[in-house]
Order: sequence, then C-alpha cells, then structure tokens
Amino acid sequence: MMIDREMASKFIPRDISWLSFNGRVLQEAADPTVPLHLRIKFLGIFSNNLDEFFRVRVAALKRAAEINTKESNSYFYKAPAIILEKITEIVIKQQRKFDKIWNQVQREMAKQKVYIKTAEELKSSTTGICKKLFR
Repeated sequence: MMIDREMASKFIPRDISWLSFNGRVLQEAADPTVPLHLRIKFLGIFSNNLDEFFRVRVAALKRAAEINTKESNSYFYKAPAIILEKITEIVIKQQRKFDKIWNQVQREMAKQKVYIKTAEELKSSTTGICKKLFR
C-alpha cells in the first residue's frame, strides 16, 4: 500500500491522536471541580493507559523504525522515527503536568488527613494493623 505524502500530511498519526485522548484524561484529573477520589482515579487511568501505550504502540513503532523498509514505513502516515520523536515531546509535557497534578492532589488529600506511606514510613504499631487489613 503506497501512501500519498500530500494526503498523509493532512492526517494525524493515530498514536499522536491517542496521546491527545490520554491528555484529555489528564485534564479531568486537573479539574478542581471533579471530586478528589475521581481525580485520583483519572490519574491512575492516565498512567495505566500510558503504560500500555508504550508496551504496545511505541514498541511497534520502534520495531518499524529499526526495520526501516518501504513496506514497514508505508503502514504509517509518517516515518516511525518522526512519530517517535513527537511522542517523546508530548509525553514529556504530559508527564510534567501529571507530576504537578499529583502533587496538588496529595496536598488536598493531606487536608483531609489522607496520606500515602511506604512500609518503612509506618510506625511499628501501625504495621500490624496494615498487615491484618491487607490479608
């Protein structure tokens, strides 16, 4: 299948489009009018989506970029290496936004006396209770 380059320039590669969708999930997490527990859920969805995106889509793009044949490149509207560069640019911006939102969410959780602790940060009296609840 041969792709007309002029026509291809009018389309957004599906992987870039997908990142826009995941960016929308991140917008919901950033919205202070959304209840806190749902903002946390949106952050989790964003992270899970991004993890799967890298395992599946980015891996396929990397393989296509390494093969670098006309046949493998014709599957994409743009060269896989160019798409990978754009993905990196977008993901870095989204990750910075995620970090800001997560820090804000943690501050809001602290106002409600909800904290995330590692096992090492727990008092010994609390460790037993946590183990019991976990089981």
